[in-house]
Amino acid sequence: MFTLPDELPATVAELNELRTQAQRSINVIQARHTAGEELSRTDVEALRSLLDSVDTISSAITTASAEEEAHRSSVTELLDRAAAANAPEDPVEDTEDATEDDVTEVVAEAEAVIAEVPELVTASTEVVSFASVGQVDVPATPAGPGWEMVPGAPGYKGGRVGFKELSLAIDSVRPGSRGARRPSGARGSFATQVLARLTRDVPLVEDSHALVAAIEAATNEANLPGGSLTAAGGWCAPSEQLYDFCDVPNATDLVSLPEITINRGGIRWPVEPDLSSIYESFEFFFTEPELEAVDSGDGTPTAFKSCVEIPCPDEFVELRLNAVGYCVEAGILQTQGWPELIQWFMQSLTQEHLRAISRRTILDVVSGSGAAKIIPPTSVLGSAASVLNSLALMATNLRLQKGLARTATIEGIAPSWFHEVLRADLAMREGLDVFAVSDAQISGWLSARNIALQFVGDWQTRDTDLPGDLDTVLWPDTVDVVLYPAGTWFRSMSNVIELGVMYPKEQLQVNRYTRFFTEDAYAVGKRCNESILVTIPLCVSGAVGAYQTVACNSV
Repeated sequence: MFTLPDELPATVAELNELRTQAQRSINVIQARHTAGEELSRTDVEALRSLLDSVDTISSAITTASAEEEAHRSSVTELLDRAAAANAPEDPVEDTEDATEDDVTEVVAEAEAVIAEVPELVTASTEVVSFASVGQVDVPATPAGPGWEMVPGAPGYKGGRVGFKELSLAIDSVRPGSRGARRPSGARGSFATQVLARLTRDVPLVEDSHALVAAIEAATNEANLPGGSLTAAGGWCAPSEQLYDFCDVPNATDLVSLPEITINRGGIRWPVEPDLSSIYESFEFFFTEPELEAVDSGDGTPTAFKSCVEIPCPDEFVELRLNAVGYCVEAGILQTQGWPELIQWFMQSLTQEHLRAISRRTILDVVSGSGAAKIIPPTSVLGSAASVLNSLALMATNLRLQKGLARTATIEGIAPSWFHEVLRADLAMREGLDVFAVSDAQISGWLSARNIALQFVGDWQTRDTDLPGDLDTVLWPDTVDVVLYPAGTWFRSMSNVIELGVMYPKEQLQVNRYTRFFTEDAYAVGKRCNESILVTIPLCVSGAVGAYQTVACNSV
C-alpha cells in the first residue's frame, strides 16, 4: 500500500512518479469494489488517505511546475543575453573556459549523436554540415518526432528543432565566449554537453490498463496512415507483460417469460376436465310440434329437456420450485496479486449464468410442448415462404383448437439466426431489392400473421452443423419453432440467498475465501393453453412456383 513520504521530491518528474504509485493503490481498491467485494472500514480509510495524498502531490506538482518554468525562462533569458554579447571579433579572454579544441569536441560529439538516429529525425532532409554556416532562415517547428533543445544548451531555442538549428547552436560556441558551454557530464577524458533530446508525440502509459487501451487505439487500422500496419525493425527489449483480459460480451438474445413469485415450495392448479363428450350432446333442440306432443297414456309432454352436471375435478398439476445458482472461491493472495483475473472470471461466470438460465427455460418450454409436429418437405418451396406459411398454419390450428379469435396473438421462440436464413433465401429471388431485406421487414411479415416470436441465441446453435459452429458451411435443413397463445408460459425466479465476500475461519486457515454465492428458486410452468413444437424444413434456394402461360379470350 502506498505511503506518502514525509518530504516530497522537488522535481515534477519525481512527483509524477509518486502520484502514479498512489493512483495504482487506488485502482486496486476500485477493482475490488467493481468485482463485487464490499469494502471494509480499513479499506475506506485507506482510500480516503490515498485521495488526500493525491491532492497533496498534485498541489506540489503545480508549484514545482511553476518553479521549473520560471527557472527555464530565467535560463533562456540569460543565455540569450550571453549569445547577444558574443561577437566573432571578441578577443580570447580565457582559453581555460572554452578553447578551439573544446568546440571541436562538442561538434564531433554532436555529429556522432545525431548520426546514431538519422532515420528518426524528420525535420530536415538536407545534408548537414557543422562548419560555420552563417545566418540562414530557420524552418518552422516540425510536426511529429523531432529534436527539442535542452535548457542551458548553447543557442537554446524552444520547441521542435532540426539539423539546421542544432548546427547553428554548435556554431555559436566560439573561442573566448563565456558561459556558452556548460559541461553536463563526462565521457572518458572528454567533458560532454547535452544539446537536444529526440521526442515523439506518444502518450505516456503508466499502468497495464492504460497500456491495453493504448494498444487497441494504436492498432486500429482506421487511425493509421494509409489504413494499414507496417512492420518495424526488431527490438532488443523483452515484451511488456499484460495482465488484463479481453472484455466479456454482454448476455444477449435471452428468452423472456412473464415472471411470478412463488412464496412457498411450489404452486398447484386443477386440471381442466375434458368436456369433448359433453359438447357433443349437451344441447337440446325441439321443434314446435315436438314441444306440443304429449304421451297418449298419461298426457305428459314427450319433449324431455335433459341437463348436464358440472364435473368435480380431482386432479391437480403441481409445480415445485428448483434451486439454481453458483458459488465462487478464490485465493486471498490471488486477489491481491492479480485482481484483473478475478474481475474477468466473475464477469464471465455471471454472463454464462444468465445464458444458462435462458437455455434451461427454453428447454423446459420445448419439453412441455410435446413431440414435434413435422411439416412435410414436399409441401414447401424455398425457405422464406415455407417458414411463413407453416407458422401461419400452426398458429391457425392453435386459435381454432382453443376457440380464440383469428387475430389472437400467437407467441413463440425461434433461434437467433431465423432472420438470416430467410434473408439468404430471399437473396436468390428476382424482383424486389432482395439484398436489403431488414429484420423489421421480416418481423412485419410475422406481425401481419399475428405471430410474435422471440429470437434466442442459446437454442439450435453452436452444435455440429448448426450456426455458431465455426465449421458450419451450410444453413441447416430444418428449424424448430415453439408456438403458443400469448400468456401460456410463465416463470418464477426469486432470490433465496445471495452473499458477497465471506472469510470463514476454515477457508482463512488455507488462505482462501468465498468470493460470491447466489441461489435462486426457479420453475417454469404452463397453464390454460396448448404449446406446440414445429419442425419446418428449409431449402435456401430462392425457389418460387412454376410459371404458367394463361391464354385469355382465345379464339
